Parts: sequence; structure tokens; C-alpha cells
Amino acid sequence: MPVLLSIISLFILGFCLIFMEVVIIPGFGLTGVLGIISLLSASCIAFSSLSPVMGAIVTLVSLLMVLGLFKILPKTSFWQKTRLSLTQNKKMGYQVADPELKNLIGKTGKTLTILRPSGTVLIDTKHYDVLADNEFIEKDQDVKVKDVQGNKITVIKVS
Repeated sequence: MPVLLSIISLFILGFCLIFMEVVIIPGFGLTGVLGIISLLSASCIAFSSLSPVMGAIVTLVSLLMVLGLFKILPKTSFWQKTRLSLTQNKKMGYQVADPELKNLIGKTGKTLTILRPSGTVLIDTKHYDVLADNEFIEKDQDVKVKDVQGNKITVIKVS
């Protein structure tokens, strides 16, 4: 019975550590590594102390639970509350990659700051952070959007 209790304890500990790594602690660090080691230890103990069948069952359940965590968790309301979403970025004033930025190609605007090479441009009553293409452009100059890649807008001076 103590062997079974240690397997269950290591299994629960490993799953909790991986859950913490995914939800609370960003990245892949010590918590995730310890969780994986704990799950592997539970599997090894089950293989050596109980039977190969029980070891295979513990390993399979471990894999299914971790994969389920990564598959099901992003669909939950808890996950939606904990992650930084696009609407939160807009509320904070950050520009994010927007498919509508591609519509700016070919449009003209006026520089609000000096572009050396980055600065701010007014296009259709909206402010955009842009990059000048291979030149410095003075303030209050007319510019044209040459290219958009992600959220990077490249402009050229209109002669």
C-alpha cells in the first residue's frame, strides 16, 4: 500500500506542478521540469514495484492528463480570464497586428513627428507608428504607405 500511495502522490504532485507551470508561471522552467520528473518517477515506480501493466497504465494516464490539460484548458473561461487578450491590448493603447493594416498600403498621410527612421503618422484621422524606408522624413511631410508586414508599417516620402 505505501508504494501505491507514493505513486499516487508523485502523480498528483507532477500534475499540479505542470498545471502551475502552464497557468501561473510563464515559460518552461524549474516547475515544469520537476513536474515531468515527478510523473516519470511515478511511472518508474509503478513499472518496477507493481507490474509492467500498472506502469503502462500510470504512464498512459499521465500523458492523457497532460495532453488534456493543454487541449482543454485554452477553451475554458478561466484561461480566457488569465491570458492577455486582443481587447485588453486595445484598451491599454497598444497597437497589435491587425489584418486591416494591409488596407493601408497605397494610402497617404502626414507625419506628426520626424521619422528617423521611426515615428508617428496620421492616416485617415488615425495615428500609426511607422518606419521610413531608407530615409529621414521631416515633420508635416506627406508620406505614402509602401508596405505592411504584421504590425510594421513602412512609408515613403511623397514628392
